[in-house]
Amino acid sequence: MALVLRALLDVPALARLGQLDGAQKDRLAVIAFLHDFGKYNRGFQRKADPGARDTAGHVMEAGALLLSAADDPTQMQAWPPAWRDLIADLCAWFTQGDEAAIQMLLAAISHHGKPVSVHDLRAASAHHMARHWAPLHANQVGYNPMQALADMATAVRRAFPQAFEANAQPLNATAALQQRFAGLVMLADWIGSDTQFFPYRASGDEDRFAMARAAAQRALAAIGLIPPLPPAMRQVRPFAQVFGFAPHPLQSLLANDLPTDDAARLTLIESDTGSGKTEAALAWFLRLYAEGRVDGLYFALPTRVAARELYGRTLQAINEAFAPAARPAPVLLAVPGYARIDGAAILPDPDGTLWEDDAQARQRERQWAADRPKRFLAAPVAVGTIDQALLSALNVKHSLLRSVCLDRHLLVVDEVHASDTYMRELLSVLLRAHLGRGGSALLLSATLGEAAAAQFFGREPLPLEQALAKPYPALATRDNLMSVASGRAARTIEVQIQPTLDDAPLLPLITEALRQGARVLAVCNTVGRCNALLRAVEAHLAEQAPDLLQALFALDGVRCPHHGRFARPDRERLDAEVSRRLGKGSPSGPLLLIGTQTLEQSLDIDADWLITDLAPMDVLLQRMGRLHRHARSQRPMGFESARVLLRAPDKPLHQYLWASGELKGPAGLGNVYADGRVLQCTLQSLSAQPQIVIPQQNRPRIEHTTHPEALGALGPQWQAHASYLQGAFLADLRQADRAVLNGDQPFGDLHFNTDEGRVLARLGDPSYELPLQEAFTSSFGMVLDRLTLPARWLRGAQAPETLVATPTAAGFGFAIGAQHFNYSRYGLEQDDA
Repeated sequence: MALVLRALLDVPALARLGQLDGAQKDRLAVIAFLHDFGKYNRGFQRKADPGARDTAGHVMEAGALLLSAADDPTQMQAWPPAWRDLIADLCAWFTQGDEAAIQMLLAAISHHGKPVSVHDLRAASAHHMARHWAPLHANQVGYNPMQALADMATAVRRAFPQAFEANAQPLNATAALQQRFAGLVMLADWIGSDTQFFPYRASGDEDRFAMARAAAQRALAAIGLIPPLPPAMRQVRPFAQVFGFAPHPLQSLLANDLPTDDAARLTLIESDTGSGKTEAALAWFLRLYAEGRVDGLYFALPTRVAARELYGRTLQAINEAFAPAARPAPVLLAVPGYARIDGAAILPDPDGTLWEDDAQARQRERQWAADRPKRFLAAPVAVGTIDQALLSALNVKHSLLRSVCLDRHLLVVDEVHASDTYMRELLSVLLRAHLGRGGSALLLSATLGEAAAAQFFGREPLPLEQALAKPYPALATRDNLMSVASGRAARTIEVQIQPTLDDAPLLPLITEALRQGARVLAVCNTVGRCNALLRAVEAHLAEQAPDLLQALFALDGVRCPHHGRFARPDRERLDAEVSRRLGKGSPSGPLLLIGTQTLEQSLDIDADWLITDLAPMDVLLQRMGRLHRHARSQRPMGFESARVLLRAPDKPLHQYLWASGELKGPAGLGNVYADGRVLQCTLQSLSAQPQIVIPQQNRPRIEHTTHPEALGALGPQWQAHASYLQGAFLADLRQADRAVLNGDQPFGDLHFNTDEGRVLARLGDPSYELPLQEAFTSSFGMVLDRLTLPARWLRGAQAPETLVATPTAAGFGFAIGAQHFNYSRYGLEQDDA
């Protein structure tokens, strides 16, 4: 493990610890060598006996030994001279002396992902744990942990003699260096513990250090942590050869002309949906990679379906951009449960055995980053969801591991929005940390308001009048804002507001559209509304137009909606079918696809008519981005121009405000979209001007519905709601402040006071993934062995270890406490849905 860390320190984009000489790097490797010294305690060694009692772990126990000596230095007199002298040498290696040495040792023993803090040690009665280190008295026999520590001290001096040279410069162990070092130790521990790179041989007849040095280099190259070629040799093919078409002005700017200076380490592209932002982002990465400014790419998407959609395009671009020997590889689909390496499914874990087939063995090595979500960011090129990146900046296990891997990447964040306060705050924290360590980031948005943009760039927002004057489409860096031409001609979208959320008035309109051969996309704010609409359409067509039932979206002939409450195997097939039926080159003809927010972002699909529930303007513009997205020779009669039917409540929104100021409306208005002011401004904008011209109106539509001045101009009936939201906003900020990692805290003080589940709950509903006691075959022929349930559905009942399901006419059902659920072609539902 120590030799892996030493190899990592020689990779500039990973180390990011300043200018260190060889002796200083060796000193860090010595501290890494000691990361597992806690295993020498007597309680841990007792674990060799299955019947032993009074056993112990090794992380907190190592901290207990350090804390007891810090509290009472006289206890060090019981340490063997070799160990005591080693610790004394460590204390002389840092400009801050003894305190820094202890902090760095705490960073090393925190290799399991969570910082060991003084708070944790005192809460765990560290002094009580220190008994496991008691040395043997002169008349005692048996295992002696003190002698084991002495042997370790002798071994580490032999392994890294340069570290102990007297003329080496001391290290400045800042909090930032400690946290960076801890992340590198976690990464090195994962790699150094992997028997596929470091097979254990009990014979002891080999030079273990020589073998480990060579294996460390091979491991880093196989995983992709060491680029295949230095920057001077990274030749990238021209844009047209990579993507198959000539770049338009925005893409050309990123591919050829924008200076790659420090100001461009944070870049924002604002352009309408379908205007080629993805290719521009990939071209920017290729350019930065060729110049050696980054060693990798993480493309962060808002949803899993969007990540899977973009993965194929990214993989193709990487393959086309490089000769095989120069290609950064592997390319990872970083979505839990759907991970793929270079387009292929990952091989199963061989349970500690080595593959006999050399090709399989090489793929197992290359897919190292894909085997655990916490290792996803170690891949040189990865496409995944935004939460994988956010976890690098939060108080969750292995966040420091994630951050050291992410910082060598260009971080591309797609579909950046203005309307989610909490996520905006977390992304701001992530960007500050990533950029502060020398990283680069590119933000993509069709709908980013001035308030959010100002926060990301760390400046005060412009007044509304000046915000409206900003160009669009535009490209912004830290010191420049320029107008750029997108790759699309202007489009006009006609919006009709239907003042009812009932399904009945919609049914004849859908029937007529399908008769005309239209491709209809219906997006509902909740899964319940989505499934209810599909059932209503099916019943209506069965009675009025049975020949049109075949126009409903189906998988293997089974009609279904598209939302997030399908089991993973079904969802993967549904996503692929959406792309096949509505993506580029898809067949014409009538089609109705009913879904939720899973259809609104980053999907390259094309529809003639959009039916949508009321949502904030930025969200609606994203949904409208699926309209007339592709060039098709002929559109159905009546749909030659893009059309939207907006379903809104039949009474004013302010009538859904409670006395507390909270919004409690139908169709997710209040719980899915909490800010009623944005919804009210959106309704006002579309009522006054039902015709939207894109991209010319993107900027004014967004600013008039999200800018603080616009929201503040609403009538007095919205004042209580504004006060309620301010309280919720402050609560979100407090929660974000508790959740984010404090980069200024040294080890010992650094303490994670939140758990991963609580942090992730803000990225979506908290949920349980529960195995089925007996596997079932779904309506789509997929074998299901587990389901994911929203925690709120349990209503306080305890989640069982397994689900006992029974067959039903439509699929299968099960109960948890008094709650009953079923799974069918409509996905997972509560029985009372």
